[in-house]
Amino acid sequence: MFKKFLSLVFAIALAFGVLSVPVQAAVPVSYESSIQLRNLTDSEGTITLTFYDLSGEEVASVPDEIAANETKSYYQSSMPVDAGFNGSVVIASSVEVAAESNIVGLNSSNKPISYAAYGGFSEGSSEVYLPTLFKNNYGYNTFYYVQNTGSVATDVEITYSDGITNSISDLQPGQSHIIKQLDEAHTPKVFSGTLTSTDSQIAVTVVEEGNTLFSYNGFGSGSTSPIMPLVNQNNYGYFTGIQIQNTGAIETIVTVTYTPSMAGTACIEKRTIPAGGSKTFSQFVFYQSQSETGDPNFETDCVMGQTFIGSGKVTVNSASMPLVAVVNQLQIADNKGGAYAAFDPASGLQKIVYPLIMDRNYGYFTSWSIVNVGTSAIPAGSLICNVTGKDKGGNPIDIDLENDVEIPVDGSWTLNHLNIIADGFVGGATCLGPAGSQLIGTSNQLGTGINWTGVDSLLVSEGFVVAP
Repeated sequence: MFKKFLSLVFAIALAFGVLSVPVQAAVPVSYESSIQLRNLTDSEGTITLTFYDLSGEEVASVPDEIAANETKSYYQSSMPVDAGFNGSVVIASSVEVAAESNIVGLNSSNKPISYAAYGGFSEGSSEVYLPTLFKNNYGYNTFYYVQNTGSVATDVEITYSDGITNSISDLQPGQSHIIKQLDEAHTPKVFSGTLTSTDSQIAVTVVEEGNTLFSYNGFGSGSTSPIMPLVNQNNYGYFTGIQIQNTGAIETIVTVTYTPSMAGTACIEKRTIPAGGSKTFSQFVFYQSQSETGDPNFETDCVMGQTFIGSGKVTVNSASMPLVAVVNQLQIADNKGGAYAAFDPASGLQKIVYPLIMDRNYGYFTSWSIVNVGTSAIPAGSLICNVTGKDKGGNPIDIDLENDVEIPVDGSWTLNHLNIIADGFVGGATCLGPAGSQLIGTSNQLGTGINWTGVDSLLVSEGFVVAP
């Protein structure tokens, strides 16, 4: 009996890690994907990857084995689908696993020009919220895949914050459907959406495409105090925009508190978010000034132009409305961008898992930002991340990395992995805090060097919090 089912809604075979050549940034003309799986247990197990096309038909099925705490990667050469496949993957496993997918945008010469990442779904939801959607927003547009994760056909009603509506009829079990905002009659450049499924649960993955590529998963529920593990402002050209959506029935006044980890000073930002709508936080108080006369409740003491590296959290929500948020990081000059979904702090657990960790892998390395969402500080040396995998020579690597300073409540530990694991390392990490601690976190993947000049080689994804 398989204990775990995961769904990846946008899967097209990809050979990840191949060397790319410098190209001018542009919108992709096609896409490919890879899949990374991490065994969350100390036991070996069996897994099966089943591929479905957009009609909902099963295309292929791949049985495999996965060792204890192993990370396995599937590329074009190890996926039983032809070039041009477009659809989804369902992963069944006899042990608990976490899955991540990397998306590559290709140009007309089939060369990689942009990258994004997102996590797999363990379950769907009857209602899904999308805080960040674009149509002709400075060259950016969005599209999203909706998959029926249930056992019966369903209709899906779609309502956007600008009043536009759409729908999907008779979506079959396992079937995915694509909605493109360019095909819809939106006037605002930035807006949000809510999807409601009538008879079955659904999962939604959003892709933001432009000169850089972003991806995030839709939310099945909100939190009154979402937290953003990494806010990166004026850091070698990087800036962060946080789109917070109010999924409740009345407007609410929201205060976000920013807590530095590596740079900057603590500060706050206050804005009014209408029912069903969204507002952008962080970007316009650190990086890019704009007129704020339209919101009488706007307030901030953040320093425009200051380098800030840390975390953000909703600390005041006047009407206690459920909120969801997407965090976009962008570096315009070098065309780097990535997105991740904010966390409900109540979801924090003692263990957090990263399916993909790298060090000098064809120029790629990773970093993580782990936030303490518990009620007491985490002492130095008591958050231990076991990193396992192989270096470029195929030699097994098994090391522990520890926090070198205390992590206060709502504070974060940010660590770059470049030059600290092994040359050419590819693997994963399992991080365990002290008893009773609560952790959430994100991971960045970044490609540097001449091979990634002009290529959007930044990918951002969420860590998986699991019971110890």
